Amino acid sequence: MEIANFLSSAILVVTAAWIVFKLGRFLFYSVRFLYNSLYGDFVLTNPKTGRSVTLGRHHRDGLAEEILAVLE
Repeated sequence: MEIANFLSSAILVVTAAWIVFKLGRFLFYSVRFLYNSLYGDFVLTNPKTGRSVTLGRHHRDGLAEEILAVLE
């Protein structure tokens, strides 16, 4: 009977640790995604040519031409 109690307790501890780990990982990636979406730049890359253009947070002249050059 003691072994059954020990195993059930061990399963509960492992399950609780797993839930805490998954929740922490979810929160970490959520905060990282929100930070990058608010403060980061978006990079558009053409996988065939390897050319890329950075789409910053602010408008700049000639951006449309740069995007078309990358997509060609």
